[in-house]
Amino acid sequence: MTNDNPLAHPFPLTDARNSAQLYLGLPMWFMPGWKGNLLTGNCSHSAALAQYSRVFSSVEGNTTFYGLPSPERATQWAAQVPDHFRFCFKVPKSISHSANIPRQLQKDGALLKDFITPLQERIGVLLLQLPASFAPQRSAELFSAVQMLQQLAGLPVAVECRHSGFFQKDQCEVTLLRELSSMKADRVIFDSRGLFRDGSMTEIVLHAQSKKPRLPVHPIATGRHPIVRFIGHTSWQQNLVYLQQWQAKIQQWLAEGRSPYFFVHTAGNHNCPEFARDLVGLWQGMMADWPGESEMKDCPGAETADLFD
Repeated sequence: MTNDNPLAHPFPLTDARNSAQLYLGLPMWFMPGWKGNLLTGNCSHSAALAQYSRVFSSVEGNTTFYGLPSPERATQWAAQVPDHFRFCFKVPKSISHSANIPRQLQKDGALLKDFITPLQERIGVLLLQLPASFAPQRSAELFSAVQMLQQLAGLPVAVECRHSGFFQKDQCEVTLLRELSSMKADRVIFDSRGLFRDGSMTEIVLHAQSKKPRLPVHPIATGRHPIVRFIGHTSWQQNLVYLQQWQAKIQQWLAEGRSPYFFVHTAGNHNCPEFARDLVGLWQGMMADWPGESEMKDCPGAETADLFD
């Protein structure tokens, strides 16, 4: 099926010789502060996904990290997005942060499967975000969990490690990369370099720095869908060197036939739509019109109507 979305092939990065493409998205599809720009001024939470998916081609599914919505809600979400759109839902924290992930999957796997089934064709990658306490000593448990998730969901799986022991370029990391590669699973790459160079000392930046991982960036793809979660400096210019590095890496992945995902975060995420639009411009791409801005264009004078009430 032809994908007509402007972000299906958003940048001149896609190799025409294969079906690889870059998916671009944000951590969520709704924040109240996005109304009137990315989203229409009266957009409700329930209507936001349809508007968001007119602009972006993917989204992180942080909602499921805290608890699984009902299969009925999953069916509603599937009906709101176009064919090309891909969710990247997180495995619930009750599973990923349990004392034994495979054992917990045996208990809760059926519930996860029930949620996934209505969305099967719209999920790009299932994300397994591990706690910072999950050390390389539990690697065998991790590899077993990845295999179980692949068999359960029938979907690509990506793992986000947050323990520093997986980033030492030693045998532990070599083993991780080798096993993920053998399973055709991916490693989530969390790039927080810009955030931790930010010395603005604002409350929102300090809060993000206290919550986000600060780990080396090892951009090694082990499967077909490498995932980058990027959280930058509040000053756009301070991120350019990192984003230019990612442009080159994404070009490489696309040439190899991979379909990467790039998720844009900011401290507090209030301005991540604007950040993503600047990113698309930097990478010489095109972004669809934002529903909120289109609404303003269609209603001349709407932006100043309150001055005359």
